[in-house]
Amino acid sequence: MARPRRRPLLAASLATVCAITASACSTGAEAGSAGDGKGTVEFWSMPYWIGQDDKVKELVEQFNASQDNVTVNLTQLEWKDGRDKIKQAVAAGKGPDVWLMNNGLELDYLKAGSLAPLDKLGYSKTDTDKFLDLVEVNEYEGKLYGTPLYFDVSVMLYRTDVLKRYGYAKPPATWEELKSTATAITTESAAAGDKVNGWQFKGMDDHVNGINSTWESFLCQAGGSLTSADHSQSTQNSEAGRTAMTYMKSFYDDKTSPVGTSALNGFIDGKVAMFSFFQSVAANVEAGGDKTKGKWAVAPMPKGPKSGCSMVGGHSLVASSQAQDLKAAGTFMKWLASPERSEQYMDFRAIFPYEPSKVGPAVKEAYDKKVQGDPNWAPILEQLGRNTPDLVIQDRHAWATRWEAQKASVVAGVGGQTPVEDALKSLDDEVGKALSAEK
Repeated sequence: MARPRRRPLLAASLATVCAITASACSTGAEAGSAGDGKGTVEFWSMPYWIGQDDKVKELVEQFNASQDNVTVNLTQLEWKDGRDKIKQAVAAGKGPDVWLMNNGLELDYLKAGSLAPLDKLGYSKTDTDKFLDLVEVNEYEGKLYGTPLYFDVSVMLYRTDVLKRYGYAKPPATWEELKSTATAITTESAAAGDKVNGWQFKGMDDHVNGINSTWESFLCQAGGSLTSADHSQSTQNSEAGRTAMTYMKSFYDDKTSPVGTSALNGFIDGKVAMFSFFQSVAANVEAGGDKTKGKWAVAPMPKGPKSGCSMVGGHSLVASSQAQDLKAAGTFMKWLASPERSEQYMDFRAIFPYEPSKVGPAVKEAYDKKVQGDPNWAPILEQLGRNTPDLVIQDRHAWATRWEAQKASVVAGVGGQTPVEDALKSLDDEVGKALSAEK
């Protein structure tokens, strides 16, 4: 299945642990040795190549065979607890030199000085200027701390066969069209004795973590934000928040959508007509084989009252400010997150993190060939153009608390167990406390 975007932090922040264990963490960007670029790099990663867990190991082997100066040792972790293992190891001073982190990075690492800025790893302005503007999600206090492997954006996936069966030649483009189309498919299919749920919100099913990206996309489309501009207050209990949650709730009030049905599995089986999630979930859909082949497509998110924006995700590489050889770590990062490798990540529909016009001709040709050869890239790139770094940067603040609070409050509000305003107030109260503690 597609990988969840976020996991909870440990109860104690890195900043607190570093204060107690001074030798474990850096307190400034100058920590760590530039080195001579020759040595061993410890790399810890979850299997980010969607659908092929052995691919990261293959890439590391390719890197090791490509040159003589740097050797990379890979420790491959599981998604269920990999982030926590990295956090514990870094706090104990026994962590990796390079590791995988969500785009947007984590504030605890940044505040503790645990990450090396890219300019200390051998990245020049020419290197970083090649990235998409969304690279801003990895900035902190004027410096870049993560090099993106790829970006994700939330899009809509729809069953072309189901929509055609019920008279729809194209996917819905607005909230109003989404609701009417989904309701009609649910109602008409049930009357025919072969019920298909017209829509399912990812996160109201068995993958509850998915509610975070789902909710934040619809909140954005209603014109809402996660925090105030200075990140001091949680701002989801707003007119936009009430609009978004009431809209989502309406799908369950009239039984258009079923709480507990897997959006992805139902889609593969033809029992869910439409759902939204990060575009790389398409790799999981394709794994459905004959169940899905030629029967589905991608569309931009239906536009809400204010916009058609959606949540941005994906993964980056970061390096420890305490790495024994920052130059060696940077050499590996620049290889694994290079335009050449990033073009390969497009095989699981990862979004290329570079401006295509700024990379070499061979990579540009390969990129163009993939985009032109798959009609689903056009809507993915359209959605990319609608999005900004704003939500991801807001989400960095108190996100551990928000991650858990949204799972509880949004699911309860959308599912009707809690009144909408109460759910949003509870969410803001809980996240607000975490924001205050950050000061």
